[in-house]
Amino acid sequence: MTIRAVLFDLGGTLENVLFDDALRTQATPGLRAILVQHGLDPGLSIPELYATIKAGMKHYKNWCEESERELPPERVWSEFLFTNHALPQAKFAAIGEELAFYWDMHFSRRTLRPEVPVLLTTLRARGFALGMISNVTSQKLLPHKLDEYGIRDFFQVVLASSVFGWRKPNARIFLEAARQLRLDPAECAYVGDTVSRDVVGARRAGYGLAIQIKSFLTTVLDGENDVEPPDAVVQNLMQVVDLIDGEMK
Repeated sequence: MTIRAVLFDLGGTLENVLFDDALRTQATPGLRAILVQHGLDPGLSIPELYATIKAGMKHYKNWCEESERELPPERVWSEFLFTNHALPQAKFAAIGEELAFYWDMHFSRRTLRPEVPVLLTTLRARGFALGMISNVTSQKLLPHKLDEYGIRDFFQVVLASSVFGWRKPNARIFLEAARQLRLDPAECAYVGDTVSRDVVGARRAGYGLAIQIKSFLTTVLDGENDVEPPDAVVQNLMQVVDLIDGEMK
């Protein structure tokens, strides 16, 4: 079946994402300031606060990977973080999105891959529909970053797991994107950086192509058992154009 749409992951794919404990420790005072502003000072040192956040996010990640669900931000912070502290959980729920947005924005360093604007312009000029499917904690991160990068208008469909409720590699989020584009999944190509989320999810949903571009997150998120081979691995996103052109010939 002819490929009519190309959908992308954001973090690790259209943008480079980097983080380490040093960066995240440096970002922790800003998150503490949000907590204090809302009367939620946990009374922890910066290293202790970062350790609490790190452990809570690991707990949440493990739950997500087992269930393939994504909770709205208010539930993440009230149910998985600070649960052992004598603090009002309802207040955490009320500022869940603010905390999630700060986490996604400041606990990782994000930069757009330089070839992305030309790539999207080329694909649109050739008549492809464009979409995005991304696992994110914050509900407003995707529109914010797409606006910041000046590329939001390229995408006909943008699905965030924190809004949709299911996360990659669950087939539901891929199928919903195809449904919104009014296309058969086999008419869609998906480009992502991980096997465990992107390649496996696109295959489950019956997408016509699963293309991988490796990133820092590939080594962080993929394990030794994530061996599902993509249809192609690219080094630069502009190679996606030739791959899809090849499929159409």
